[in-house]
Amino acid sequence: MNPTGMYPNGYVRFTNKHGQPIGLDGKPGSKAATHIPITVLTSGDCELRVETEAVLQVSAGGHVSFDPESPDVAAPHLVRLARDVITEAEVGRAGDLVIEFESGTKLTVRPDEEYEAWGLVGPQGKRVTCMPGGEIAVWSGE
Repeated sequence: MNPTGMYPNGYVRFTNKHGQPIGLDGKPGSKAATHIPITVLTSGDCELRVETEAVLQVSAGGHVSFDPESPDVAAPHLVRLARDVITEAEVGRAGDLVIEFESGTKLTVRPDEEYEAWGLVGPQGKRVTCMPGGEIAVWSGE
């Protein structure tokens, strides 16, 4: 949601598909049980999940590195991307993903040696995933 006096960096509401609030009360489990990727949903019916460390280029020369499990430093920038438009997305030979936004912000996710770094699910279930070490896996969907 947009910034307010109480939440100057904006905030997120968790709801089900009917717009009803979801109760997230309770104590989180262990780190393995609470892995939280950054998820970007597009108007083109695509879902991007950032699973490992990423870098936001937020201005000429300004960079913010963040881990999806503790994105505090990048939160204000990530909130602004909710209203931005993706203008270009590219996967490099090494498995790195670079997404450019209309505002000039650039998101870069490099491969991880141990974990899937990012994943993209498109229309009809088509999937592209950066596997550990940078190999790109593609599934055709339905």
